[in-house]
Amino acid sequence: MEKTPLFISFCAQKGGIGKTTFTIFAAAWFYFKENLNVLVVDCDYPQHSIDELRNREKKALSESDRYKLLLMRQYEKYPKKAFPILRCRPDNAITETRKFIEKSGRHFDYVLFDLPGTVNTVGVIHVISEMDYIFVPMRPDRLVMQSTLNFARTILERFVNNPAANTKDLYLFWNMVDRRERPDLCAPYENLLETINLKYFKTRIPVRSRFNKEFADTKGDISRSTIFMPDVRFMDECNFSALMQEVAEVIKTE
Repeated sequence: MEKTPLFISFCAQKGGIGKTTFTIFAAAWFYFKENLNVLVVDCDYPQHSIDELRNREKKALSESDRYKLLLMRQYEKYPKKAFPILRCRPDNAITETRKFIEKSGRHFDYVLFDLPGTVNTVGVIHVISEMDYIFVPMRPDRLVMQSTLNFARTILERFVNNPAANTKDLYLFWNMVDRRERPDLCAPYENLLETINLKYFKTRIPVRSRFNKEFADTKGDISRSTIFMPDVRFMDECNFSALMQEVAEVIKTE
């Protein structure tokens, strides 16, 4: 019997915390580095940031010989087309995803869902309830953490700890951490997370402006892209590789 793909979401209740960026980076990691089949479902209505990024990248490729050459070189190393992106609304995301998978006739290992930054959007709760794994970015800021903890505890109680739900586990992880801060601002929150039984990854992602740079905006190494593999040195330096290894440890049993 063909294995059912895992539904995964990097999601948060707070906007600007990095959920879309991590969805893009994780998709590239799984697809190029781990050679897994990936589908990205962009239901971050109404902006659809990932699908719009793909459209801008296609335009930049059509206008730039340099990017065409880079794509040819990438294809020599990774002989595969860009991973597919499905654009839809949260209220029909699960139905449309299953239709897309069935119609494509392809096997997907992971389906990554990019959701709106608020659970008040119609359909978001239903999508979350269908996830196998949820990874929540957090930042050591009191207002951000208050929102993040409320969101994570709600998901834990309603879905992870509910035998009738699909969700297997939830992990939080640190993003936008200023390494220069002293004392360690994350430590007190980690103590709280352990007290209230919320799991978190040890890896901390530092503040990096390159996370927000699209390849069409720079002549340097590739950063955030739905077509190109991100620069490996950058992923190592910013701890993203370490984070994805922790993610892989959680989901590898599937």
